Amino acid sequence: MSNGRKKILFVHHGSGMGGAPQLLLELLKRLDKEKYEPVVWCIRRSSASELFQKSGYRVVVDERAIPFLHISDGFYGIRKPHLVYRMTKGQFTSYKTAKKIFAEEKPDLIHINTIVVPGILKAASESGCPVVVNVLEVLSRGYTGFRRMLIRHYTKRWGDAFVFMLPSEHRRWRIQKSVPTCDVFDFIDVPAYQTVEPDLNFRSSLTGGDPKKILVGYFGRFTRAKGVHKLLRSAALLKKKGLDFHLALVGPVEKEKQYPFWRRFFGLMSWSDRLRRMIDKMALWDTVTFCGPSTNVMPLVTACDILAVPFQEPHFSRLIAEASSAGRPAVAFDIDGPGEEIIPEETGLTVPPFDHVKFADALERLASDEKLRRACGEKAAKFAVEEFGAETNSHKVFALYTALGL
Repeated sequence: MSNGRKKILFVHHGSGMGGAPQLLLELLKRLDKEKYEPVVWCIRRSSASELFQKSGYRVVVDERAIPFLHISDGFYGIRKPHLVYRMTKGQFTSYKTAKKIFAEEKPDLIHINTIVVPGILKAASESGCPVVVNVLEVLSRGYTGFRRMLIRHYTKRWGDAFVFMLPSEHRRWRIQKSVPTCDVFDFIDVPAYQTVEPDLNFRSSLTGGDPKKILVGYFGRFTRAKGVHKLLRSAALLKKKGLDFHLALVGPVEKEKQYPFWRRFFGLMSWSDRLRRMIDKMALWDTVTFCGPSTNVMPLVTACDILAVPFQEPHFSRLIAEASSAGRPAVAFDIDGPGEEIIPEETGLTVPPFDHVKFADALERLASDEKLRRACGEKAAKFAVEEFGAETNSHKVFALYTALGL
């Protein structure tokens, strides 16, 4: 390039505001702009693409690419063969679209922020420049493990370097020692979390201004894999015990719909509406609030006393990293991902997988013991600097770029 900078084309797959665009943005902020020219290709026009544009990055939007979802939070099986067919067929379109974009942009390095775009990855491997793959998601086994085996095999074949969000997933991939890799839990602006003022209006609106009422927060999407239904069952138990608390559910929630009787009878509703029915049946509306999505969660996280992470499928949890950065303890099931991001009894509490009774007990224990909450919060804040800090982890990724010749 005439200005001497190396162009890095980042490929982002998401269609909304979640952990993936936020962690990519934190990485972009720390990229040496005198050395590298970043460009972001978003395969969906969404709040995520707007986030990158508003942050001053050049964004290419081409929506002809289609992801192939086979992850812990998005497995399509025998009940949805049309979607499996559509995603498979879509990889050919994705490949052709990617070839065109790579030829136009002429990047010096391609960084793909996901493993669910094999068509794009194949085109990247033929672009003539190094390819870094962020293993952001945990692959689903599915019925036989065949699809998982194929995705892993070809991802390793077409990628030149790998960023793993979870050490456990890194071990499962069995990457050759000669291939550049690094492990990073997340890219969190820890100093910002530790200095931001909590949103007291948010807190007061949910606690009625009662400083003694415990505010429990969940931040994320509402799908079965996220386990919010387990959290609601825990909330019902805590309400029966008389615990003075409120549960804030922050995230993109679908609008309530009216369903015919037969769909209600068979439970054929959106997951958000199924959660609403649970809240109705358990009479939790005075204890639980859907707060909607937020593009600035820092003051909301710091306004909470405890963060709840009831994930049912392995996946890295940005919420735990955010909770730790804000000096707040988290409660999670002890599975790959959340179980790796919490030091039990030190930065938060983990409980046996999917036991909502034990989850409720852990929440009650933290809610009832201010000394324990404070001790876990202080330890979590220190742990966040070591494990989740964007400054430290971004340099691990930049070292991969150097190893690849940039």
